[in-house]
Amino acid sequence: MGTAMNIRDMQRCIEDNLATRLAGQVAMVNGGDVIYRPGVAVPQREKGPGMPMPPEVTQLEQPALLARSDVRAVYAGVASDTFNKAFAYGGGLPLTDTVAAVRSFFGGHGAPYTWWLGPLSGAGDGAGEGEDIPAALAAHGFAVGEVETGMYLPLADAELEEPAPTPGLDIRVVRDAAGVADFASVLAANWNPPDGEVLRFYRRAAPALCSPGCPATLLAAYLDGQLAAAAEVYRTASGYPAAGSAAHLDVAGVYNVCTLEAFRRRGLGTAVTRAALLLARQAGCRHAVLQASGEGYRVYARLGFRDVGRFVECVPVD
Repeated sequence: MGTAMNIRDMQRCIEDNLATRLAGQVAMVNGGDVIYRPGVAVPQREKGPGMPMPPEVTQLEQPALLARSDVRAVYAGVASDTFNKAFAYGGGLPLTDTVAAVRSFFGGHGAPYTWWLGPLSGAGDGAGEGEDIPAALAAHGFAVGEVETGMYLPLADAELEEPAPTPGLDIRVVRDAAGVADFASVLAANWNPPDGEVLRFYRRAAPALCSPGCPATLLAAYLDGQLAAAAEVYRTASGYPAAGSAAHLDVAGVYNVCTLEAFRRRGLGTAVTRAALLLARQAGCRHAVLQASGEGYRVYARLGFRDVGRFVECVPVD
């Protein structure tokens, strides 16, 4: 494989980053352990002196990852489909069997969830891309929810310098529990009333998010001293030769770009996204990926991202 990415390479970067981040949610809440169903032992993250410990959780709240050749599913220990997700349909087994496994996994936790499919994993972009899995899932009690655009940006060559900094804007890398709480409150405010499950997840994940070496970096933006916006970067390895080594975290996934309602239409979404990309490039990332909603698409396109395929959310309706 050469160093230049084609469109399928870009799609693979997005899907791998998304799947790895989903599994990472389990490790964050478990303090480093990933609990697989069926069980596969994973060594616990070492905890150094003074490292904060996550809160104790009940058995029902214990996060878990279903890892199969045909699908991955994550239960994050909270009652929210913001975090509880199945991802992909890899084929190899009848779709009926895969659906049964996903329903059984989430049913055991009594948890809401959604099922995301990417351009290489069931949400093909048209003729010649194989079976239309979202349509096939309709026969199994699912309906299409959100449809987002997978986007890619070569970070090394991106023009990211802000032409005119916003007066009074202070974008900070989150380094402590108070910062995590600020980030979470911006994200939770996407719902009315604010989603308490989002706040609960980040309270439990805060020790991991504040630990050295965490692949997730949160940013919180303040305008004239008031909390205003947020974004997340999650780093994974592409394995491409240009990365220097297969283990190098050279892909930056951008997530949870959001602005509090009182501060919208001031360019803060663009500013916090640009800050996230600059941070990722400084950390050695060469590729940036994300899934864009209709509202965010133009923001990311102006920053140089290109459309490389669609991601489809399937929601269980019975």
